[in-house]
Amino acid sequence: MARHLFLVSRRDVRLYEYLVERFQDDRNVEVVFDRRVGDRRRRPGPYGGPERRQSERRIRFEIDAELQVRSHVILTLPDDDTLLRD
Repeated sequence: MARHLFLVSRRDVRLYEYLVERFQDDRNVEVVFDRRVGDRRRRPGPYGGPERRQSERRIRFEIDAELQVRSHVILTLPDDDTLLRD
């Protein structure tokens, strides 16, 4: 069975609290509060060394955009059995 991840915007603490309570007994649902503040790579660090990261680690930019507009995003994750078969 697929699992669902509710990613809740940091602007909506009440929704996060409600969803945590609502799905506390559902093992197929995980509720996560978005703790990200922004891109930490905007300005060079105090050491001034070259950037070591080769690529952006956030893969789903559309999720960031959705959280700017909506209070939450629901992601469907593959079940653990699917991961074991691949």
